[in-house]
Amino acid sequence: MLIASDSNILEEEYNVDDPTEIVSIPTIIIAKDFGDIIREYTKIKKDTNEYIVISIKFSGVKEGGIVELELFMRSDDQKARNFFAEFSYYKEKLGEKMKFTPIYKYSRFVNEQFDNNISINENSNSNIPCVKESRMCATSNHIMQIENPRKILIENIRETCIFQEFGQEIYWKYMLQFNELCFDIKNPLFNDECALSVLKKISFSENDFETLNKCMVQVVQYESKIDNDYNTFNKRKIYSIPDLFINGVPYRGTWYSKYIFRSICNGFLDDAKICEGINPREVIYNQRVGNGVLIFIIVITILVTSCSLLCYKRYINKNLEDALSERIEEQTMKSISQYQMFQDNKKHGSQLELVSE
Repeated sequence: MLIASDSNILEEEYNVDDPTEIVSIPTIIIAKDFGDIIREYTKIKKDTNEYIVISIKFSGVKEGGIVELELFMRSDDQKARNFFAEFSYYKEKLGEKMKFTPIYKYSRFVNEQFDNNISINENSNSNIPCVKESRMCATSNHIMQIENPRKILIENIRETCIFQEFGQEIYWKYMLQFNELCFDIKNPLFNDECALSVLKKISFSENDFETLNKCMVQVVQYESKIDNDYNTFNKRKIYSIPDLFINGVPYRGTWYSKYIFRSICNGFLDDAKICEGINPREVIYNQRVGNGVLIFIIVITILVTSCSLLCYKRYINKNLEDALSERIEEQTMKSISQYQMFQDNKKHGSQLELVSE
């Protein structure tokens, strides 16, 4: 959405995202003079029934080097986990050009109990949602039926340590395998047992397990990435997850991976070999096609609903007519019977009068 301001001076406060994010619409605010130019141009083109395509580019954004993606997430967030499977192809295309950092969401509950006992060798039955004296906590996920918040907390810490100790590639492999084996929407196995099976599948050695265990113990005892992640969420003013930043700039487009990749190439990466075949107009075409399909589905739905309602109306009317006919017939027969009884009573009454005389 392109918004023309009523002033040529733009205030920084205008560029504030909706914290509720009920509707996510990529928005750009431009100065009044630029808005007037576009408005006049659209009036001219409107008379000729021509399409108007506006291409917006940000000068100086492309750096031609490393593209840094920061994913603000929680280990139990379905949309964030789907990102890893969907973006894997483009991750391979970007190769060494891409630097990825996961940033995990924690809550802080002042008076909540905390438990620093962490083990990846057995599944603890504890449901205490916090670690550290600073109370870095997680909450349960009712949608995914993960009612024990500690399972989410431990998985956050585990994934943090996998990334911290073993790097981006091993972390990415773990996330993909975890999605496949442990994150079934109908029955998510959010526990240490399933996580251990994933680690074994990606060829973790005994030394690797020791390194991971040591890291998990340390991050809840000392100032660590957990605290940094919490502070980063507050500093960036992240109100909802998942959220994606590209080279420090918040991504506000559609979460389809091809659109994320296209945004990277159009705005942040100057590499013709990686980005060959990217056509900015393709987005507009796809949106038109998508809108056409959506309109077709809506029309068909309306027609089917109308036909169903018409058939149902006829069915109801027929039943009402049948019921009404039966009711009328019943009332008619009852009236005739009452009339006959009245006549009989009247006749007998006359005879009684004659006898009495």
